[in-house]
Amino acid sequence: MPENTILILVLVLNLAHFFGDFTSLNRWFIVAKRYGKPVYMVAGHGAVNGALYGMAVWLIVDLQTAMIAFSVETLTHTLIDVLKGRINRRFPVVEDSTKAIHWTVMGVDQLLHQMVLIFIVFLYL
Repeated sequence: MPENTILILVLVLNLAHFFGDFTSLNRWFIVAKRYGKPVYMVAGHGAVNGALYGMAVWLIVDLQTAMIAFSVETLTHTLIDVLKGRINRRFPVVEDSTKAIHWTVMGVDQLLHQMVLIFIVFLYL
């Protein structure tokens, strides 16, 4: 894969992540993400992200790679968000945006999502 294609893929996957993780949230996804349950709703949110990743990869690489990206993103996004929700349930202080721990947990959540994004790119170098 040429270097400029890798850069374009990273940029497009980041756009997909932004739209999937922040703008496509409806009331049900927000409640499910908050506490990591019901898991099927969190998985639905993960699948939205996976579909956006898959479409991005399909446009740039190919359909087979897109299906793998969809699967990896759906599974990992769901697991990361369920874990974050469980942390919120166990430690309510994490939900208080005036506390540093809130931003640390949010940062770790986003770091994990970015690591998956980079993993998906590196699968196809």
